[in-house]
Amino acid sequence: MNSKILIVGSGAAGIAAATRLFRKGFRNLEILEANNRIGGRVHTVPFGATVVDLGGQWCHGEKNNVVYEMAGPLGLLEPSVVAAGNVIIRSNGELVPQELTDRLMEVAFGIMELEEIKTYQGTLGKFVTDRFREAMAEANNQDIDEELIQQFLVFFHNYQRGYIAMDSWNEMSAAGSVVDEECDGDQTLSWKGKGYKSILALLMNSHPVQTGEPIPIQDFIKFNKFVTNINWSNGPDGPPITVSCADESQHEATHIIVTTSIGVLKENHDSMFSPPLPSSKQNAIKGIHFGTVNKIIMEFTTPFWDDIGNTFGLLWNAQELEQLRGSPLAWTEGVSVFFKVDHQPNLLVAWIIGPEGRQAELLSDDQVIDGMMFLLKKFFKNKTIERPINMIRSKWSSDKHFRGSYSSVSLATEALKTGHNELAAPVLAESTGMPVLLFAGEATNGEHFGTVHGAIESGWREADRIIKYYRDQGCCEAL
Repeated sequence: MNSKILIVGSGAAGIAAATRLFRKGFRNLEILEANNRIGGRVHTVPFGATVVDLGGQWCHGEKNNVVYEMAGPLGLLEPSVVAAGNVIIRSNGELVPQELTDRLMEVAFGIMELEEIKTYQGTLGKFVTDRFREAMAEANNQDIDEELIQQFLVFFHNYQRGYIAMDSWNEMSAAGSVVDEECDGDQTLSWKGKGYKSILALLMNSHPVQTGEPIPIQDFIKFNKFVTNINWSNGPDGPPITVSCADESQHEATHIIVTTSIGVLKENHDSMFSPPLPSSKQNAIKGIHFGTVNKIIMEFTTPFWDDIGNTFGLLWNAQELEQLRGSPLAWTEGVSVFFKVDHQPNLLVAWIIGPEGRQAELLSDDQVIDGMMFLLKKFFKNKTIERPINMIRSKWSSDKHFRGSYSSVSLATEALKTGHNELAAPVLAESTGMPVLLFAGEATNGEHFGTVHGAIESGWREADRIIKYYRDQGCCEAL
């Protein structure tokens, strides 16, 4: 079988597709990667004593999670420190009593799991706010004052914005917040200080704990190849599909698996595909939301937070928050939590999201550190806060190779009656039904979008689609 398969992107989906095809005997493969590295939004980098993850960090769940199925039995995962020691701090430096913190968090997360959320006709914000206030009005919660209730709601909104990669929980329906299927089990399994890049090694059978020959995917990758156009107009019996890159190189193939982020598709699909994509595909690209979630990772000489907790939620006094919003540091409101890093006790991470996260991407490193020092000194008033000795951060939305962090379902998605499954649908040759243009990546996974395991599943799905096509043609009996 000499048909050439070209994969655009070497993130988790692209590597998953390529390794699946290789295992099934396909060797006429080419991977075009816009960056100078593999991994996409899996980006483990040296920092501090070992490494940190600027993108995917934790394995989310155990049951029906392909990441866990690969890594768990090999002993590569462990519970993260962020699973315990969760505290919330007011902007006056006061720790909310742990009993109150636990109660508030239990109520809030319990609301997210209510059965009625699936059929509620309204936004996620209204659903959570109304149900939370109803719970706070119950007799057993009468000891919680109105100020704390309001502060917590602002915090929980900020937290959820990061969890679902949405600028506001009023841009998502309550029912839309549960369309993806969370895998049961520990949601914050860490990689024992080795980073999420471990999953790429597992896919390529090159991890030290694996046996057998590694899959030489690097032999098929061409780096620094930013795809500008895919001409897929040719029929199966005519000239091959032509892919053009920014460096003016051209590449031909029989099948194309596009694994670029939906952010790249949103920005470039009009010029990227010739002829234009079917309207249903364009609708999906337009309708699926793609949000901003960034990390600011700081290294300190001494961990001043060790005797307080592992994850720190920030509760703003209403008056102070209004003052902040009118100041040059307004972007710091986008920080919902600080959290520790597994196996790196001197590191502290700020999770910054939404429009504030996008604004922070445009600031200098010194400006960002100044903003973090402002927050740390405000919320950790009783501690001596020294300026971090090192800082590294992600800039997913301003990076032209990504234009965002991960996808979700918004009110716009529902209004357009589209979704992740519509983006996943392949474009077939009319005369033969051959899959010509295929799409993979987390934004094409209707069950596990926004996750690394969802991206890997999608890569396998599209590889299997091609494998099945040739098996059905009777030309790959060995497959």
